[in-house]
This record gives sequence, C-alpha cells and structure tokens, in this order.
Amino acid sequence: MKLLNKTVLLSLALGIMTLAASFASLADDGGPVDRIVLEAKADIQVGKTRSVTDFSFTVLSEGCEFWGADLMNKDGVWGNNDIPRVIVYLRSDNGDFTVTRSGIRVDGAECEYAYYDAGLMYVMQLRFPSLETQVGEVGEALWSSSTTAAWSPAYNAGDYEVEIYCDGRLQGAVTCPAATSCELGSLIRREGTYYFRVRAVNRKDKLIKSAWRDSASLTVDSAAAAANCAKYPLQPGYGPVPAAMVTEPYYKDMYGWILEGVRWWYRNADGSYTTDDWQYIDGQWYYFDSKGYMVTGWIDWNGKSYYCDPDSGAMLVNTVVPDGLGRRVDSTGAMME
Repeated sequence: MKLLNKTVLLSLALGIMTLAASFASLADDGGPVDRIVLEAKADIQVGKTRSVTDFSFTVLSEGCEFWGADLMNKDGVWGNNDIPRVIVYLRSDNGDFTVTRSGIRVDGAECEYAYYDAGLMYVMQLRFPSLETQVGEVGEALWSSSTTAAWSPAYNAGDYEVEIYCDGRLQGAVTCPAATSCELGSLIRREGTYYFRVRAVNRKDKLIKSAWRDSASLTVDSAAAAANCAKYPLQPGYGPVPAAMVTEPYYKDMYGWILEGVRWWYRNADGSYTTDDWQYIDGQWYYFDSKGYMVTGWIDWNGKSYYCDPDSGAMLVNTVVPDGLGRRVDSTGAMME
C-alpha cells in the first residue's frame, strides 16, 4: 500500500512538472517576435537558369519560421554582373512581430528593407553580393601534351595561376591572362613525377581566387628531360623565365623554397629573404647572392672557401667535395689546406 502511495505521488509530481513546462512554453511563445536572425546561402552558377531554389534560408532566432521566398531576378540565366535579390517571408508562432531594423541580423546577405504585413507575414528583401565579385571553380586540369597544361574555363576569371611540382617540390609558377593552357616545358628539366595545379582569379578583384585544381601526374624520364633542356637552353643570368612568369606580386602568399625560372630562393615567413649571406634552413647552411638566389659550388667568405652541393645547395662538411680536384672541407665547411 505504501508503494502504491509513492507511485501515485510520483505521478502527480510529474504531472505538475509537465503542466508547469507547458505553461512556461506558452509564455515563451505568447510574446511578439522582437528579434530575427536569418542565415542566407546562395549556390549560383553563371550561365545557369535563375531559380529561387538556388537559395536556402534558416531562421536561427525563436518565435518565427521561414515560410517562403520569391526571386526578384526573373527568368533567363545568371549573368556575370547580376545582383541577386530575394523576397523572404517569415511567419510568427502567434502572428505578431514587433521587431525593428536594429533587431534584424542576416548572415550571408544584406537586408535592404523589411516590414510587417499585419496579421500575415514579415517580409524582407535581401540583396546578395554581385556575381562580378565571384569567380567560378576550374572544373578540370589535364596535360594536353607532355609539356602543356590545360584546364576548363571558370566564369568571371581574368587570369589563371599555375604552379608545377616535381616529386612534390615546387618547380615554378606562372600566370596566364585570359587563357586556358600554358607551356611548362622550361620548368620540366629533370626526370621525375610532375603535376600542376591551377586556380582562377576574379577579373575585377585580383584578391578573389578559386580553390586550386590539381592535375593528374605526368612521368618524365631522363630522355624527355634532356629534350626539354635542349629546347629551352639556359641563358646567361637567371635562366629562362617564361614571359607570363609572375614575380614578387604572385609570391607574396608563398613561403619557403621557391623556384623562379631555374634558380631557387627562400622566402621567410615574414616575407623577407637573405641576400649576400648565409642562412640556416632545416639543419643546413645555404648561401644566397645579392639578388637572393641560392648559390652552389665554391664560395669565398671572410677569407675562407666553402662548397655548396650543386644539387641540393647545402654547404658540405667533413667530406671530399665533388669538384673533381679531390679537395676536402672540415667540420665548419671550410676548405682544408
């Protein structure tokens, strides 16, 4: 009997708690909506048919819900200079809104105007960023020949930036204005596995760029590498730099080892680079000339001679150097008499 009493009391307590929660919920839902937080997203492609389904909306505040939307850009296809505008309708749980302009926040678009159609809906006109400030993705990147990179066009692209890698190491970078292919033979000078990557740059704002698109790999044997070296012979000075090579403005976002033409230089994280001096990098010493390019072979420094490996550029120590004369360097890298 006592157990039954406890069960009854517990059921009554749970019932009271449920009723209290219900009343609290009614109290929360009963007030007018004085704040709207809306997340707006657009998935638009230039050249595709305009549709309100290109947009999605999520209400993040309480007391109201998304009810529908109308596209103001009627018919046709999306153009490069279009400014998408959408009318959004919200419905309150109790049909009342007291929200002011300061109580509206829209993520992903700008609210141009809003009003309450009393007893019906809350209406908002949203403006999305102009499509001229967007740039499409490169859909495909491939080798059209053993030395030619090619890719599919991206909308609103003025330039395309291309980087080429051999065995995972950056070999060089070029920019191709209003073109969807470029010749990379001058940067394919040794055997190995190559790939390139390309991205589109907005025609209006050069800081707006698409994601990188990687190509498939290309295997280059010693014969093909030799043929490229013969076709693109080294020139006096700094070697063959393609006409479309972008120098400092392009490299402003790149750090570490960078191959420009046929010469390596090293850009520090703060954007600086060493000139006429040594720099210790990843456990090795390297020497850079007055223009910041890495130097190999014998280097005279403070009355002594040091030798930097012709392949890696690193200073050699405690070994016979490969200069054909049998000379040695000590533990400091200085030539031994």
